[in-house]
This record gives sequence, structure tokens and C-alpha cells, in this order.
Amino acid sequence: MQDNLNLHFNRAYKTQGSVITNTNIKVHSDFDLLTIIDRYHYNQPGVENSSDYTESNPDDDILELRTQSTKIMKNIYDEVDTSGKKGISIFNKSLNRKVDIVFCFWYHSKKYIETKDEHYKGIYLYEFPVKRKILDYPFAHINNVNYKGDTTNDGARKGIRLLKNLKADADSKIDLTSFHLTTIVHSIEDNHLNYNLGNELLIAKSISDKMNILINDPARRKEVKSPNGTENPLEDDKVVPEIKKIKEDLDTLIIDTAKELNSPTVKRILLNY
Repeated sequence: MQDNLNLHFNRAYKTQGSVITNTNIKVHSDFDLLTIIDRYHYNQPGVENSSDYTESNPDDDILELRTQSTKIMKNIYDEVDTSGKKGISIFNKSLNRKVDIVFCFWYHSKKYIETKDEHYKGIYLYEFPVKRKILDYPFAHINNVNYKGDTTNDGARKGIRLLKNLKADADSKIDLTSFHLTTIVHSIEDNHLNYNLGNELLIAKSISDKMNILINDPARRKEVKSPNGTENPLEDDKVVPEIKKIKEDLDTLIIDTAKELNSPTVKRILLNY
């Protein structure tokens, strides 16, 4: 795509999604390609921008970026979905994976300007139908999810993948995004997620206990922060019945697994292992 674009600005490309944090499942793996206008950036309000850009209209620039990218992708891929508000999607048959191409601007926070640490560097997602910019910190999200995964000896990652599999296998639709599920697990204390061989059931019970709090204590649920610390993804009461659905499936799994572990056959296998 890069070589075929005919634009007056350079682009930067970054990846995000569950593949980057190793929280993806085979059935549904998220992969986003951030396509970022790299000629100029926005600064955090109150921070002076020494290089105010006035040579073109950013709204026109990002629209042209999307238009040309869509044309290029349609010449390469059979399946191109252009209905997204923030980008387009293609299905890569060789990878057997959907890739979301998301168009955005750079956003420099005060902390990023001071440290040059990409953890604090943001992007403005762009909602095309209403020409609205939406601030996000994807690199902080990736770093924090990976840090918790490492700190818990992969327990947090296992917990996220567990919930994603339950959602994928559910008989009825569970209207929670990967972002919601990641936020739920990320909000659990590390010592309740720490993985050791054979304690998967304890991690599952810790997630169920957390969901019970989220369902029954609205104040605590609404205070739960996203992994990058900038959003409250669970504050809408609409998530409660969906959390109840996935908790019911999780609790069924916990009960069934506990029965299997207590069966004479499994005990005999474990004793001889």
C-alpha cells in the first residue's frame, strides 16, 4: 500500500491488537494496522506547538488517505469492507485473518514531549461520518497488558484468552468487546492471576469473583480503568447483563472442571504423572 499512495505527506505504520499482546485466540484474532499521517501532529491542549501546520486541511488529508488506501486494497484483495467508521477491513487469505486498517493522526502528550517515550505517545482516531477525532493511547495499552502478563507469569494473558474463548463458544451473543474482557482481567490484582502449572482453575475463580463485584457494585464497576488508564469501559450499565452471561458460562466451566479433577480416573492419572 505504501508505495502506491500518491499523497503530499508521509505515513507511519504501527500495529495493535491482541496478536501483539499474545491474548488472541485462533478463532478470532484482532490485528489492526494504524496508518498515521506523519507530516504533522497535534499537541496536548496547553502545550505550545512550535510547528503549527497550516499547509493543508487535516480533514481533507485523512479522507484522501482513506480513499486512496481503499482503492489500492480493492485492487489486491477480494474482500474489502469499507463500512467502518474509523477505517476499512481486508481479509488476508494467506494469513486467514482479518486486518483492520485504521487511519489516524499523531497526538503528543506533555509527558511524551518531555520523555520521548512512546508509551506516552497518543493517536487521534478519526470518525469519518462526523469528522470527529477520538484520543487513544494504544502503545500504553500494549505495554501495560504485556507488563501484567509478564508479572503474572502469563496468568493475565491466560485469563483474557479464557474469556475470549467463552464468548466465541457461547450459544447466544455476548455483547462485550475484547477491550471489555481485557479490562475486566486487567483490573484483578496480580496475586490472584499469578500462573503456576495446575492453578488455572484458581485464576478462573478469581475472574468469576471479580465479575461478581462488577455486577453487584455499580460504583466499583464504573471506577474500573482501561489498561492504559484513560477510559472507564465498564461504566455503562448495559454491560451488566452481558457480564452476567459470560460469568454464567465461566461458572459452569469451573464446576465441570472441578468435577473432572475430582474423578477417580483423573486422580489416578495425576498420581502417576
